[in-house]
Amino acid sequence: MNCQNKKAELKECMRIVWLQHVYWTRMLVISIAERLNDQADTTARLLRNPKDIACIFVRYFNRVHVAEVERLLTEHLQIAAELVTALRDGSSTAAELDKNWYINAEQMAKALHIMNPCYDFYESRQMLFMHLDLTKKEAAARLAKKYKEDIEAFSAVEKEAIRMADMFTCGIAEFCNL
Repeated sequence: MNCQNKKAELKECMRIVWLQHVYWTRMLVISIAERLNDQADTTARLLRNPKDIACIFVRYFNRVHVAEVERLLTEHLQIAAELVTALRDGSSTAAELDKNWYINAEQMAKALHIMNPCYDFYESRQMLFMHLDLTKKEAAARLAKKYKEDIEAFSAVEKEAIRMADMFTCGIAEFCNL
């Protein structure tokens, strides 16, 4: 397989896993907000996503570094679920969970940079913070039953997921000279 085909295949795989990340997150936000009976099953499927992402990264990077990114992605999703639940229930823990979510994103930006120096820490942190901001906007609209705003917010999340996937693809291509 030539370099162009390898890079195109990587780009496609990376976009798929990051789009799955936001699609399954959205489904969980809806399940939590609407108190649906599929919450446990949706959560279980969503929590497969960090492993799917790690399976791509491990082809190119050190397993220990990839495992840390996988761990932080899993934590990211767990915090998100707890935060949406806290916001839905009006819990006083929401502010602390929100703070922890951004701390997790900063830790993930550091882990990404350690895994691949082509991932600039500041750019990665900004990208991850934008992902959190957009996801919170989506969840807030859903919780407020502002469905049109919810859908519009998710459209922004979806576009950002593609941008994130492409950034990860470019970093791998640069690191591996694809």
